[in-house]
Amino acid sequence: MDVRIRVVNDEMLYVVVQVDNRSGRRVTELAGYITEATSDDQIVSENRIVHVHPYDPVLTNDQTTIRGYTYPFKKSMDHRFRYHISRVTFRNDARVFAWSPTDGLIRVE
Repeated sequence: MDVRIRVVNDEMLYVVVQVDNRSGRRVTELAGYITEATSDDQIVSENRIVHVHPYDPVLTNDQTTIRGYTYPFKKSMDHRFRYHISRVTFRNDARVFAWSPTDGLIRVE
């Protein structure tokens, strides 16, 4: 998982979230939240990003999905972004998982 910030112009940022499927399984749903925070870790905003919808083709092993979101660019602010995967489902598996960098996949349903 990779989060990159691109400055589009003096008024806009484009935040790109790239997720690589290294699970060895086919992903049928993948969604998460991108969080904008200050340098003091105060949350400014949180937006949902869906990488793979249930009606989309599955994300096979070693494939990558990329989504982006635009934000206003405030030069006085130290922009920090984090991405959290909140929903992952796999083909032929009814269970729903979330992903944590410290614990890996966590079953939520």
